[in-house]
Amino acid sequence: MKKTLFIALAVCAAALFTACGKSPEQTQSAAGTVTETETSTVNDTSPAASAQAPGSTAEFKILTAKVTEVADNMESMTVMNGDEKATFHLNDVMVETSYSLEQDVKVSIIYKGEISGSDTANAKVVLVLDAQDKMEVQDVTGSVRDQAMSTFTINSDSGKEMGFIKDNCEGLESGVLGKASDDSNGSGALVKVTYVTVTYDAGSESNFPLKVEAAK
Repeated sequence: MKKTLFIALAVCAAALFTACGKSPEQTQSAAGTVTETETSTVNDTSPAASAQAPGSTAEFKILTAKVTEVADNMESMTVMNGDEKATFHLNDVMVETSYSLEQDVKVSIIYKGEISGSDTANAKVVLVLDAQDKMEVQDVTGSVRDQAMSTFTINSDSGKEMGFIKDNCEGLESGVLGKASDDSNGSGALVKVTYVTVTYDAGSESNFPLKVEAAK
């Protein structure tokens, strides 16, 4: 009988020692663990309409949505972001749309930062363009072939000539396009252009730069 009691007490002591031996870090880690089911639930609450651009262009994001309201002074517009309305300030923002910015018009909003449902306080709008269901933020590197008042052209590394509309994008004021070295206004400066492309109803395309920087 005494032997049985001794064994029972030994087992209890071992169990108690094991519980006390868990470090605070291990306890915190276990409390902060998110199961696969919980992760899926969190992701489902993300705005379905917003998309983060891939790769090195991830600082720019795209939201394609339908306009529900535009302020009389064009200082702001409200769109449907999933099931919620989101309002964006348009001060100093380039709006390049084929149709008037008004109710029921679909647009693609290029922005930096984050949108959380109807909260756009941490989002800075860069461009508002014609809605594009498959718009992507892309990068291209090449040499400056020509530059005019409102456009510039580069010869890409792949040998393709690409034209861009100057829209006060990041980097242009720094003189990154270089000075013209001949009558064609080409400078030969090597640049990296982060841009989006709009395809219009007639089938034509325009490239809108978001950022121009010296190529490394």
